[in-house]
Amino acid sequence: MLAVFVLLRVLDVYGDSPWSIVESSAMRMAVSFFALTKYPASLLFLMLTLGCGALLLVMFERPRDSGMVDRLALFGAAPMFFYLFHLTVPRLLHHAAAAIWGNTRGSVLEVSNHGWVLLWYVGLIIPLYRPMAWFSHFKAARRDITWLTYP
Repeated sequence: MLAVFVLLRVLDVYGDSPWSIVESSAMRMAVSFFALTKYPASLLFLMLTLGCGALLLVMFERPRDSGMVDRLALFGAAPMFFYLFHLTVPRLLHHAAAAIWGNTRGSVLEVSNHGWVLLWYVGLIIPLYRPMAWFSHFKAARRDITWLTYP
């Protein structure tokens, strides 16, 4: 899928808006190359995302004995819990920080640049793992509770 995606995109004979090799920088050229239509999903978008997903699946399934797949599977075992939890915790932290230091009004999500957003992302995944693991095991053990059986 990835090879056909690259071929179709390089030849620029099918699909999304044309990309330009004549850009002011390599970064702008790369952004132009990967500017695909997500809604409704174009064929090129699906080929890129499904191709990357298939490669990641192979990469994570091979070292199955390492336990990495089992640890990551906990996030997929209770996705709604993680979704709600990862929105609530930063919101509560934001309100606590605003109460202590006041609103900073940074340029990106109340911080000065996107690097801080990435740091918060990585910094929150680790502490959110334990509650995710607990809820995932709880959900698996208690099939008798109706609201825990959502797909």
